Amino acid sequence: MNSLILNRSQCSRHRIVVVFGWGVVTLLCLLNFARPVQAQLPTGITKSRWAMDDPDYAQKYADGAEKTDVPGKIKQAADARFLKDSSGCYFSGGLTAFGTSSNPMGSLELGYTGYGTSFMTNRMGFVAAANDDDYFLGGELGMRFQTPTRLAPFVGWGLFAGASSTTESADDDNIDNDDDGDIDEWGEEEESFDGALMAIYPETGIHFWWTPRVRISGFGRYLVTTEGRDADAWYYGASIAILSK
Repeated sequence: MNSLILNRSQCSRHRIVVVFGWGVVTLLCLLNFARPVQAQLPTGITKSRWAMDDPDYAQKYADGAEKTDVPGKIKQAADARFLKDSSGCYFSGGLTAFGTSSNPMGSLELGYTGYGTSFMTNRMGFVAAANDDDYFLGGELGMRFQTPTRLAPFVGWGLFAGASSTTESADDDNIDNDDDGDIDEWGEEEESFDGALMAIYPETGIHFWWTPRVRISGFGRYLVTTEGRDADAWYYGASIAILSK
């Protein structure tokens, strides 16, 4: 009984921390989204000056390159150095399988990211991952280095820390696991704290700036976990970010 109470307490505390974190990040995102973002095709399809909505970019390329100046056209079509000091929210999803597991976990992440320079970003996010057997709740932080261009390959690293809970059959343990007054009902289950997990990972991927504010990304990570090399895993994901200065 004491073990059951401890497990429930651990799960509850963990949920409170993660929910609070998601709430803080969501508030930051709502403040960031207060500036409207309209659905549109990628900017710069018919012209090389793709980011004229940004004041810094517009000032730099106010005159624009001559039609015969091919290097100049390429430069203004690729230049994303104006993103320095931009920040905002991102939302991502991905898929991973730990070790030799045949039951992959899907995950969602909500976080906040910023450009310290035109070629370096940092981020902090809260993660929820689940499959048929259990789920993880936790947070991560990381850093990426990319080219200061519209289509920007990047490399980076990150750290994930979280805890997992698992659900097991409990219809024969003489305990009222769901607190409904009945003991050992058919199909009754017990949720228990399954342990903490940390992972450090290198990653690589690519960004594309749909507009001067909207960035889409694809990436791959290799999670090196505290559970040993048999539990290490590849993680593949995609994200969208909305940033402003």
